[in-house]
Amino acid sequence: MIGTGTGCYDGVRTRVLSAEGEGLPIVLLHGYADSADTWRAVLGQLDAAGRRAMAVDLPGFGWADRRRPGALLPQFDAFVDALLDDLGPAVLVGNSLGAATAIRAAARNPDAVHAVLALNDPLNARHLPARLARRRRLPVQVWRTAALLPIPDGVLRWAAGKAVRHVLYGPGAAADPAVVARWRRTIGGPAALASLGRYAFQYAHETAAGHGDLRITCPAVVAHGAKDRIVPVQASRTLHQQIPGSSLVVLPRSGHCPQLDNPHEVVRLILGLQ
Repeated sequence: MIGTGTGCYDGVRTRVLSAEGEGLPIVLLHGYADSADTWRAVLGQLDAAGRRAMAVDLPGFGWADRRRPGALLPQFDAFVDALLDDLGPAVLVGNSLGAATAIRAAARNPDAVHAVLALNDPLNARHLPARLARRRRLPVQVWRTAALLPIPDGVLRWAAGKAVRHVLYGPGAAADPAVVARWRRTIGGPAALASLGRYAFQYAHETAAGHGDLRITCPAVVAHGAKDRIVPVQASRTLHQQIPGSSLVVLPRSGHCPQLDNPHEVVRLILGLQ
């Protein structure tokens, strides 16, 4: 059974979804604009396997407190560092932004991270959309103007539902109606969409250098959905080369969120880290 509770890390109150079990805690970190809910299928399988696991809403997403003004990267880093301080040694698993956050945490906290699994890490992406997003920050006025665009909320919610099915999942995978509904609520109007765009560009700008010089000593698996329509597989191939001794797994039918369209394989990879 998946439990719901709360936690506070680096002063950020957040929601915690958890599976009670044995072994080192497995910490699941979601991607940009997502929430702990993205891990429900994985948590359910880990619970059935008798493993201890938890998924948290990262700062500014889901039910977590809003982020503080200023740079995003140090806020995500400090949040996970505080979580590790509270838990002790753990296995970190992340998707997209969560993958990048997990990799950075493993490099900073060699004694606290027992192993790491990075799913569809975006920081080494060098395709045209990534290069454009990282070139320079757009003025705040651009996003203020976008927030005032006369786009009916219903149209945005309809488009969000279509986009989720196409972008997050691999081809042929059935989208979970709860996931679609959650994203429709997240993108509830032009202002919400503009806010997501603004901070996505800010994060891309802050991480323009990629992962830089990595030193990770714990077991590491880098995995990527071959059908990812957001981040090319090459980004994970580069990350694999940056981490000596790491394993690279390409999931042939998965999209940007393998935990959604192939949770069984994600759980297999997690349990293989033990």
